[in-house]
Amino acid sequence: MTVTHGGDLPSIGRAFACDPESLLDFSANINPLGPPDAVRALLRAAAERPSILAAYPDPQARDLVAGLAARHGVSGSRIVVANGSAALLDVSVRALATRRCVVPVPAFGEYARALAGAGAEMLPFPLRAEDDFALDSERLAAFARASGADACILSNPHNPSGHGTSAVAIAALAGELARGGCASIVDEAFVDYAPELGLSAAALTGRTVVLRSLTKFFAIPGLRIGYGFAPEPLAERIRAMLPSWPVGTLEQRAARAVIGDGAYAQATLRHNAAARTALVRDLEACGVRVFPAAANFVLFDPSARCADTTRLRDGLVRECGIVIRTFEGLPYVRVAVRRSAENARLVAALAGCLQ
Repeated sequence: MTVTHGGDLPSIGRAFACDPESLLDFSANINPLGPPDAVRALLRAAAERPSILAAYPDPQARDLVAGLAARHGVSGSRIVVANGSAALLDVSVRALATRRCVVPVPAFGEYARALAGAGAEMLPFPLRAEDDFALDSERLAAFARASGADACILSNPHNPSGHGTSAVAIAALAGELARGGCASIVDEAFVDYAPELGLSAAALTGRTVVLRSLTKFFAIPGLRIGYGFAPEPLAERIRAMLPSWPVGTLEQRAARAVIGDGAYAQATLRHNAAARTALVRDLEACGVRVFPAAANFVLFDPSARCADTTRLRDGLVRECGIVIRTFEGLPYVRVAVRRSAENARLVAALAGCLQ
């Protein structure tokens, strides 16, 4: 069974003849605290007031853009919103007229799909497990120059390893790439879990795009909403390439409500830091190597105890009703950070499978 993304429980249910709702999902990195109260209230209001859904959404998402602009301290002309950060990735690749793109690997599968869809060549730049998948900026910049790349896609924190690179280092790398004629797309889908790693929207220059997600941190992936920021001319070009009404009414209102919920954000950061520390400790006690992570997931190498991650994944589904994320051709497993009791259930199941 091939799984392109985490969280595809219907496909797993069909493949293993089980009820998808019975599965404990560690394959998708969604905030286990659930959606903020404001989102729940919004959905109740929409059910009681059909007029909310009977009117077209604001095609410019002006209220949401104003809120995001205030959050990042920039003009709204630098902000672009769309139907998820994956949609913005597609448009950004095309807006930059990408032909040859460097992608540090392993990487989020959407990068290869977006590049293929734009007719661009993907140039894999291998990251080293022995370096904890840290980004070697000097080596990457040299690779981009030697390969004649015109774009580079970076993720920070890195997906799937969770490794975090400082904002200063990412900005310096983007500047070095730009001097060689190479644009940068920086995917910060998980940066809300490590805010200090985020690039400054106000400081962006040239051909750099930053992508952000609102669905993972705020636990609303069913409402497709993402945003990005870029220097004004590039932001305008991206905006012009989006379809009409790129974001629905509920998505706009939900996003506007959650970006100002500081209490929820702080509670999430406290929970994730404590739960991730405990999960890493318990996984290491199972005899696996866990890589350093700055997000709400961890990557580990079980090869010292298990040579076949596909067999491990399938066994956990069949025997324990637990879903983990594996990667074709790679000996690693990625798991989300969930609530403490759920994390303990995962560790107990893994300990049994790895014996």
